[in-house]
Amino acid sequence: MALPEHGEEQAGSVAVAEQQLPLRTDLTTLAAYVSDASIYRRKPHAVLEPRNVDEIRQGIALARQNNWPITGRGGGTSVAGNAIGEGLIIDTSRYFNQILEVDAERRVARVQPGVICDQLRDAAAEFGLTYGPDPSTHARCTIGGMVGNNACGSHSVAWGTAADNLVSMWVMLDDGREIELTPDGCSDPTIDAKLRDLRDNNLAMLRTELGRFPRQVSGYGLHYLLPEKGFDVARAFVGSEGTCGIITELTVTLVEKPRATALAVLAFPTVFDAAAASAGLRLPGVYTIEGMGSDLLGALRSKPGQQDAGRELPASETAGGWLFCETGADTREEAEGIAAALVAGLDGNLAASDIVLGAAEARALWRIREASAGIVTRLPDGGEAWPGWEDSAVPPEHLAEYLRDLYALMDESGLRGIPFGHFGEGCVHLRLSFDLYSDEGVAAYRRFMERAADIVAGYGGSLSGEHGDGRARSELLHKVFSKQAMRAFREFKTIFDPSGRFNPGVLVDPDAIDDRIRPGKAQRANELIPVHALSRDNGSFVAAVNRCVGVGACRSDVGSMCPSFQATGDEVHSTRGRARVLSEMLRGETIADGWRSTEVKDALDLCLSCKACSSECPVNVDMATYKSEFLNRFYHRRLRPMAHYTMGWLPLLMRYMHKVPGVIRLANAVLSVRWIEEVVKRLGGIEPKRRMIAFAPQTMTSWFRKRGAVSADTDGALKSVGSALLTGRGTVEPQRTVMLWPDTFSNFNSPAVGIAAVEVLEALGYNVIIPKKDVCCGLTWHSTGQLEQTKRVLTATLDALEPAIAANIPIVGLEPSCTVMLADECPELLPNDQRAKHLAKLMVTLAEIVDNHDGPWPFGQLDVPAVTQVHCHQEAKGSYDADASVLEKVGVCNDVVGAGCCGLAGNFGFEPGHFEISQTLAERELFPKIRGRADDTLVLADGFSCRTQVSQGTGVEAQHLAQVLRSALDAPTRPDAEASAKPAADGDGCCGGICGG
Repeated sequence: MALPEHGEEQAGSVAVAEQQLPLRTDLTTLAAYVSDASIYRRKPHAVLEPRNVDEIRQGIALARQNNWPITGRGGGTSVAGNAIGEGLIIDTSRYFNQILEVDAERRVARVQPGVICDQLRDAAAEFGLTYGPDPSTHARCTIGGMVGNNACGSHSVAWGTAADNLVSMWVMLDDGREIELTPDGCSDPTIDAKLRDLRDNNLAMLRTELGRFPRQVSGYGLHYLLPEKGFDVARAFVGSEGTCGIITELTVTLVEKPRATALAVLAFPTVFDAAAASAGLRLPGVYTIEGMGSDLLGALRSKPGQQDAGRELPASETAGGWLFCETGADTREEAEGIAAALVAGLDGNLAASDIVLGAAEARALWRIREASAGIVTRLPDGGEAWPGWEDSAVPPEHLAEYLRDLYALMDESGLRGIPFGHFGEGCVHLRLSFDLYSDEGVAAYRRFMERAADIVAGYGGSLSGEHGDGRARSELLHKVFSKQAMRAFREFKTIFDPSGRFNPGVLVDPDAIDDRIRPGKAQRANELIPVHALSRDNGSFVAAVNRCVGVGACRSDVGSMCPSFQATGDEVHSTRGRARVLSEMLRGETIADGWRSTEVKDALDLCLSCKACSSECPVNVDMATYKSEFLNRFYHRRLRPMAHYTMGWLPLLMRYMHKVPGVIRLANAVLSVRWIEEVVKRLGGIEPKRRMIAFAPQTMTSWFRKRGAVSADTDGALKSVGSALLTGRGTVEPQRTVMLWPDTFSNFNSPAVGIAAVEVLEALGYNVIIPKKDVCCGLTWHSTGQLEQTKRVLTATLDALEPAIAANIPIVGLEPSCTVMLADECPELLPNDQRAKHLAKLMVTLAEIVDNHDGPWPFGQLDVPAVTQVHCHQEAKGSYDADASVLEKVGVCNDVVGAGCCGLAGNFGFEPGHFEISQTLAERELFPKIRGRADDTLVLADGFSCRTQVSQGTGVEAQHLAQVLRSALDAPTRPDAEASAKPAADGDGCCGGICGG
C-alpha cells in the first residue's frame, strides 16, 4: 500500500486496532520508559515505535479512542522530564530515523525526527558540512528531540540553537492531519490566521520579553512570529517540547565546517574569573566558549581509574576554572593566530594557557567536558547529585555575578554541586545533592528551585538555556514572564492542540515541580542487602541502580557500550532501560513480583555482562554485577536453566573429567559425532546452533608438573623468594619468581597458551611457579548468578594461594575475564577478607610484565600485521596499553577491533536464544575484518570466548599474546635489537610499512 503524502487527509479513515500497530504494552517495556534523564517518573500505557507516518497517525487515533495523552520521544535524554508521559509514548528513534536528503548545494537536509545528531553530521561531513547544534549527547540524541527542546551545544556561539538551524517541518495534529510549518507561515489557513492574531495582539510583549539573548529558551519562541522575523512559524514551534503535535519530518540547515581549528585552553584563578572573561570572547572565528571549574576535575578524578585525568589541562593542580575556546579558519596558522590573540587579550587575567593543535589532544580534552553531564551526578565523595536546576541561563555579561549568587544559595541551602557549561552564552549546567528520598528533602528541593528562579529573574535570565522547561521548571515560568506572556503561551498551545492531548503537564497547566519524583521513599520497598559489597554505593543496591541518571551514553553506536542495544536498538536492552526496570522492581508498584519478577529477568536476558558500562558509562553503572545479584535472588531455592548448571559448573566438571583416565579422549571422540553432540547440547541446555568446545587431553598444570624443572617446586620457590615485591601495578622486578594463574580455559581447553606463557616468562629470566592446589576465580558461577558458590570457590582459592599472597608473589593472569574477576570482583564479594584485597594488588598481565621488562630482550621481530579482538573485560576494567606496546616491540602491526565485545561473552553466547544477537555483534566489525584480512595477517584474541567465537564464526584459529611472543622468541633479531624493544618514535611505522601504515 502506498504511503499517504504529507498533509493528505486521513482523519477517521484509518481502522484503528492495537494489533495493527507495533505497540508495546508489556510491563518490561513500560518500566523501561518510566523516566528519561530527569528525576521524574510517569508510567505510560503503551509505547509505539513507528516505522512510517501512517503508523504515527494510527497511534494518535488509538490514543484519541482511549483518551490517552501523547508524548513524543527521541533519544530520551531530556533532563527536565520532557520525554515521559502516562499515555502513549511515540518513540521515533528506533525505526523512524532516515536521512531523506542531503542537499549540499542548498546546504539543507531533510530528515525523519528519529535521526541521531551524529548520524546527520556524518552524512553532511562528506560535503564538508555539519549540523550546527551539538549537545554533549550528540552521539544518541535525535534531531526531533533537539528541535523539541531547542538544543544548542558547545558550538552555538557560532551556529546558534536548533531554532536557528531550522528551515521547516511537518507536524501531525490530534486529528491525524499533517501540516507544514515554514519560515513564512503555516499550511493550514485557520491555524495561520489564529497565529497572526496572537502575534498582533501581543506585539509589545513579544518584543520586550522574548528573544532578548541567545539562550533564552524557556517558554514558547513566539518572538519568531514577529514581522521582523518573517512570521517564522517553524522556528516558533521549536522548543515546544512535544506539547503541540508530533513532528514527522524536518528540513534543517547545514553549515560549513572550518578547514582548520585550534583549541585555546585558558586557565583562571577561579571559576568566577573564567565566567567574567567569557562574554568578551564572542569574537569572529571563535566557535566555542565552554567553561568548567576545578570541582568538575575533582569529580572526574574520583572515578575508578581516573586519578590522573585532566593532567593535560594548563595549571591542572592550581587553577580554579577553565575556558575551552575552539577557533576556526581556512588554515591552521590562521586558527592558531585567532587562539593566540585570545590568550594575548587575557594575559593579565590568566593563570596559564595552552593552544592545542592536534586533533587527538583536543579530543581528549573535549571528552572531559562532554562527560560532564554524567560525571557530576556523582560528587567526589560518592554522594548523589540530581538535575532539576539543570541549565539556567543569563545574559553572558551577568554570568559571573549569577554564579556567585548561585554558589551562595547552594552554601546557604547546604547543597553541593558542580557548575559548568556554555559560559560564552551565559548557560550553566548544574546538578545538586538534593535529598530526594525523604519528604523533608523534597520540600528543600522545592525551596531551592523557587529561590534560584527568583535569582535568575533578577538578572533577566531564563530558567532553561537549552533543554526546555519540562516538569522541572514549567511551574516556575510565572517568575520570569508576565501574565500576558503566560496567556500567550496558553493560546499558542491551544491553537495547535485544542484537546490538550500532547504532553500535558509541560509549559501550560504545568505539573508541580515536586510531583512524582522518581527516587523517593517508595523506591526502597524491595531493597535487600546485596551479596556484593557495592563499596562505591555504601552497600545499597538502590544507590547503585540510581547511578543511572539517564544521560544515555549506552544508546550510542560509538564505542563498546551497550552491545545488546547496538544490536537491537531497543530501549529495554540498553543499560539505561535495564536500570529503569530494576528501579521499578525496587519500588514494587509497576513490577509487583520484586526479585522474582520475570519482567526484570527478561530485561536482563540480553545483557552480555561485558562490563563496558562499568567504565564507559559516565557514572560507572555496573549492570553485569546487578544482573548477577538479580539472578542470585531470582533463582534462590529454584530450579535454574540447565545452562546455568552445565556452564556455571564447567570448571568443576572438567576438573573431575581429567581425574579419570581416558574420559577426556572419550568425550572428545563421542562429541565429534554430530547427532550425539546435538543430543548432549539439548540435554545440557546449550544453544543448538553452537558447536561444543573441545577438551585438551593434557592440562597445562599436568604438563608443568611433569617437566621435572626446578620451577615446578612451588613450596621451595615460596621459601626462597621471601618478599618478592611488585614495583607497581603491572611492573615486576626482573629475576623474581612469578606465579602463573592456571585459569580454567588455559588449563583445560587451551593449554598451549599456558605452555607458551611459561616459556616466555622463563626466557625473560623469571622463575615460574603454579599453585599447588586446585584454584578457580569463580567466573562461571558469578556470571550465572550463583554468588554463594562463587564466594565458596574464591575462599578456597585464597586458602590455596595464602603462601603466595603472604610472600607478595606477582600472579600472572592469561585469561582477561579471570584476571578481572580476581582483581575487581573478589574484593567486592569477600570485603572482609584482607587476602582478597592483597590478591587484587598482586594480579598482573603477561603483557604488563613483558612491557616493563628491563633485562636482556629475548624476542626477535615478527614483522606481521594482525587483527586483534581485545577482551571486553580487559577493555572495561584493565588496560590494553601494555599489550599494544609489546606487540609493537616485536614487530606486529596491530589493527584493533573497536566494536567492543565479540558477542560470545562466556556463557551468554551458548545459552538458547542468544545465537542471533551473538552473531550480529560479531558481524559489526570482528568477522568482516577477519574475512577481509591478508593471508599473512595474524588474528589475536586473549579471551577463550573470543577465540571460540572467531573459530566458530570464521574458521580461523586466533592466537593468544603468549603464543605470539613464543613465536617471537624464535624470530630473527634485527641488529638494533635493543632499540626494537622500545616504542617506535613518532613517524616510524609499526612494522616497517608491511601493512601499508
